[in-house]
Amino acid sequence: MACTDKKHPEHICSLTARGEIDLVHSLALHPAFECANCGAKVNDQDRVCDPLELPEIGWMGDGADVKL
Repeated sequence: MACTDKKHPEHICSLTARGEIDLVHSLALHPAFECANCGAKVNDQDRVCDPLELPEIGWMGDGADVKL
């Protein structure tokens, strides 16, 4: 699926292609959305072509309750 959003030059896929790695890193520190096209995870849904909201995972624990 091609992106038709006029903000596409600001999307994480375009920024990555241009080599703006520091900016890409800052936009993905606390991801809440994933692009349905490329799988990139970002903080803001306006930074991907086809955003899907990531589920809340909450506290995962320390693994002490896992039996081996």
